[in-house]
Formats: sequence, structure tokens, C-alpha cells
Amino acid sequence: MKKKIINIVAVILIVSGIAMIGATIFMKYTAHKRQAELRASFEKMKDSKSDLGADEDKGTVKDSSSDSKNNQSNVKPIALLIIPKIDINVAVGEGTDDDLLRYAVGHFKNTALPGEKGNLCLAGHRNFTYAEYFKDLNKLEKNDEIIVKTKDKEFTYLVTTSFIVNPDEVDVLSPTKDETITLVTCTIGAKQRLIVKGSLKK
Repeated sequence: MKKKIINIVAVILIVSGIAMIGATIFMKYTAHKRQAELRASFEKMKDSKSDLGADEDKGTVKDSSSDSKNNQSNVKPIALLIIPKIDINVAVGEGTDDDLLRYAVGHFKNTALPGEKGNLCLAGHRNFTYAEYFKDLNKLEKNDEIIVKTKDKEFTYLVTTSFIVNPDEVDVLSPTKDETITLVTCTIGAKQRLIVKGSLKK
């Protein structure tokens, strides 16, 4: 009887493990597919010179999680983020809701747009289950390049500093007088946030 119970438990654990692996593969496939669609949309809009999906209304810094009810098919790319040192080449969407961050890097609404004076703030996951574009963000060092391509121009920022903050320390998103960039991701365990800052290369 005891052996039978052990066998049943073993089967349950094996089935659960296979289900978890299958779910992870499916989520990563979905994220890859959506990212490819977003990149294709960026290239199409770039070729046609049509407007990208950036919000022109900027003022106070505000997270766009309230936009999570928007249909993901309506998401338009605002740029491509390229970081050569850690092999990142990813489309950036407007907003930072959970759905978007599963397949793209997100732009905090009401922060500067690429190349503008102010603080361009971007968020990304380093979670293996979904998109993990920022998984190696901790490897960036001073003067490493962060390239942001829009439909019209290419902007290169140079890393100035990186540090850890608590989730409620949102002053890292505050506007700046000069052209700066702030990259935000979770630390391992997601208890804190890793911040990488840079300045536009003149």
C-alpha cells in the first residue's frame, strides 16, 4: 500500500513537472511571436514614415499600468532598444502593464521620448518564464552604449551609473534637465529594482 502511494505521488509530480515545462515553453513562444509582430510593425511604420505609438502628453511621471485593459493588438512600437554588450535588440512599446512586459520592453508614460530633453524611462523583465530582455542588465558598466532607434533617428546613450532601489523609490523616474535614460528591472527574487542610468552621447 505504501509503495502504491509513493508511485501515485511520483506520477503526480512527473505530470506536474511536464505541465509546468509545457506552460513555460508556450509562454515563451507566445512572447517571441508577439515581439516579432511588434518589430515587424516598427519596420513597416518606419518605411511608411507613419506615426509611432508614442503618447505626446507628457508631464508628471506616471506608471501606465491602468492601460492593461487595452487590447495588445493595438500596441504600437515607439522604438527599438539595442544594447550591444548584452545582446539586446528589442522593440519598445508604450506602457508598462504586465501584458506588454511579457513580450516587449515598455516605455513609462509621461516620461521623455528618445532624444528629448528629460528622462527616457524603460522597463523590462528578467524573468525566465516570459521575456528576459533585461536578464543581463547588471553586467552594464560605465560608458557602455545604449542605442535607441526611432523611425527617424538613432540615439546613443552612455551608461553613467547603476544601483539598487526599493520598489517605492520612484524618484528614479523623475524628469531631468538633460537627455537621459533610465532602465528599470527587478533584482533576482523581485524584491528590489535594478536601475541603470545613462546620458545622451553628444
